[in-house]
Amino acid sequence: MTHTRRDALVALSAVATTALVGCDPACAGRTGSQTEGPYYPGEPEARAAIAEDRVGVPVTIELTVVARGDCTPLADAEVDLWGADADGAYSSTEDFGTEGEGWQRGQQVTDADGRVTFTAIVPGSYPGRAVHLHVKVRVAGRSELTTQVYLPDEVAAAVLAEPTYAGSAAQTLNADDRFYDDDTLLAVAAVEGTVAAGLSVSGTLIV
Repeated sequence: MTHTRRDALVALSAVATTALVGCDPACAGRTGSQTEGPYYPGEPEARAAIAEDRVGVPVTIELTVVARGDCTPLADAEVDLWGADADGAYSSTEDFGTEGEGWQRGQQVTDADGRVTFTAIVPGSYPGRAVHLHVKVRVAGRSELTTQVYLPDEVAAAVLAEPTYAGSAAQTLNADDRFYDDDTLLAVAAVEGTVAAGLSVSGTLIV
């Protein structure tokens, strides 16, 4: 599929009000687990701003953790978030020569409304994987959730067209990513109407 920048921005506007797929009013099903991947060295530092010196499209990520069955917001849940930089590399990883670095990694605890907010950059792409972020959720009395969250294809295309993503691999569409699941597709809104200015994304995780 070929995307022009204009097409991507038009599509971005269209998905700005898209709700997270799979979070129905009854919250009947738990958010699906997805692979942790090889780049999780352990719980990250407690912080909301995780980009550090990484350059890319800024993104604000709001995640809401709710209880399976009744959608009750879950306070005091630990949420770990991590992802690649604009080139598709991870910190704290021997494979990338980034041992001892912690960018694009952080942990927050949900508030009374079950929410956490992080600021980061949108990760780049690497072969075989759609643009994604990794998440772990730990709540007392419930099984740990390990999953991944994704951008709509049109939004990812617009991000990867930015000059700061020149080192990223070619885009893999969500449907071509063997780990992708519709229930962790994020809702996206452009900040000030342009991708370069940054994005706000949100999603609900049912545990």
